[in-house]
Amino acid sequence: MTTPTVSSPAEPVNIAAIVAPVVIVGFLVIAGIIGLVVFLKIREKRQTEGTYRPSSEEQAGARVQPNALKLPPGERLI
Repeated sequence: MTTPTVSSPAEPVNIAAIVAPVVIVGFLVIAGIIGLVVFLKIREKRQTEGTYRPSSEEQAGARVQPNALKLPPGERLI
């Protein structure tokens, strides 16, 4: 008959080694989500609110000749 060997007590688990990575990864995920939302809002704002640059419009207008207004066709009697 063999006698069971008494194993040494389990090594204590270092809670900081588990909690720290979870907190860091959680923080990075939250920061990534916030960054994505901010990026999308800025992009949306740029699409809906343009910048008015009259100088570039004046330069483009100087190159393009204005079209003469065409008169509507004359009315005819039946």
